[in-house]
Amino acid sequence: MTKAVDPKKAAGYVIKAENSLLMAKIALEKGAYDNAVMSSVHSSINALDALTTSEIGKRSSGQHPDVLSLIKGILTKEEHDIISKQFSNLLGMKNQSEYQPDLMNLKDTENAIKWAERILKTVKSKLKI
Repeated sequence: MTKAVDPKKAAGYVIKAENSLLMAKIALEKGAYDNAVMSSVHSSINALDALTTSEIGKRSSGQHPDVLSLIKGILTKEEHDIISKQFSNLLGMKNQSEYQPDLMNLKDTENAIKWAERILKTVKSKLKI
């Protein structure tokens, strides 16, 4: 499922992605690994929403992995493959970081931030805003 969004609003998603990434880094410094992972996940969701909003005037409104089909026509195959792997890895951490009693560790947290940074960097390189 998708939702129509005015392409002019893509910049708002970029700001949300940047702010979530900033909060992830602060949480990492404070040892709040679960919050850092959650913020990394939300950064990547907003970054991909910025890309699809800017390019096709839509964002995914169903399951989070649905955005991967929307970005397929926007990115090169190589970019899509890389982002798909990074985003899938992040989504795989979402449930544990948000809802489960087991805590995230430093390595997982550093990986989550790294993937979110890479996704945002790729998205920003594609945007026309």
